Amino acid sequence: MRIRVRHDDSGRSSGDDPDMETTHTTRLCTLEATVGKTESCPEDRCPFWEPGGAALGGRCAFEELGITADEALASWLLEIRERLDSARSTAEADEVRRLFSHLLNESAE
Repeated sequence: MRIRVRHDDSGRSSGDDPDMETTHTTRLCTLEATVGKTESCPEDRCPFWEPGGAALGGRCAFEELGITADEALASWLLEIRERLDSARSTAEADEVRRLFSHLLNESAE
């Protein structure tokens, strides 16, 4: 008697379970939601995005502050984000970051 071993490789080219699907959900921007808009989070294109690492995914620094959503603060941060996005040079972006840092430190006093 001979026993044949047959591997069923149908649908498994890389060891993935064919019944499992990977879906990407679009997260909404917390800053935009605070000012009444529904916009997708720009994630790593946002200066307030903290990139993830090997164990954790990226996250919004604004969400990590754990503060109550404030429309004036969110508007201010969106304005800074827009200025950084529209900076035409590294020097211009650095100047916006310097101003932002100065304003943050001034408000902490």
